[in-house]
Amino acid sequence: YMIKDYQKKRIHDFISEEPSYHVKQSLIAIGSGGVMGKDKEKATQTNLKFLPIATSDFIFASFVERYGFIGSFGLIILYLLLIIHLLLLHNHFKKDYMISVFASGLGLLLFLNMSVNILMVIGFAPVVGLPLPLFSYGGSSFINFIILFAILENLIAFRFMDGYSFNRKL
Repeated sequence: YMIKDYQKKRIHDFISEEPSYHVKQSLIAIGSGGVMGKDKEKATQTNLKFLPIATSDFIFASFVERYGFIGSFGLIILYLLLIIHLLLLHNHFKKDYMISVFASGLGLLLFLNMSVNILMVIGFAPVVGLPLPLFSYGGSSFINFIILFAILENLIAFRFMDGYSFNRKL
């Protein structure tokens, strides 16, 4: 009674030898992308709607089909550069605990969401419906990450305020 029927099915599909329909189609899309990818008209898995939720949960498979291994490697490199930048902010502002913890936490959140989505698409993690951060279609995840980045930028901009207090002397 703790988990719902669809959650049991996701766990069963992940554990079973045969991958689920969603994962099969995403693997076909990834494999058909090859090294350089396909033209938009020739991306059959996405265009013919074999790949479910191609703009949100399985956008990485759609991206790999379109831009190939090189494009997917480039996308992963961009994510890693962003995460490294956040960790460098953590190191740069190590005397300011608020910025340090927030930057490293945002980097970890970005890394976990990216990893789970990519592992889900290639069949190494169960399908959980987690979007690719800052890339998947759907407003709530994108807005949440933009708000988190805006909070980090605000913390950096006002780092010289005395202890982040609102009791300023005029």
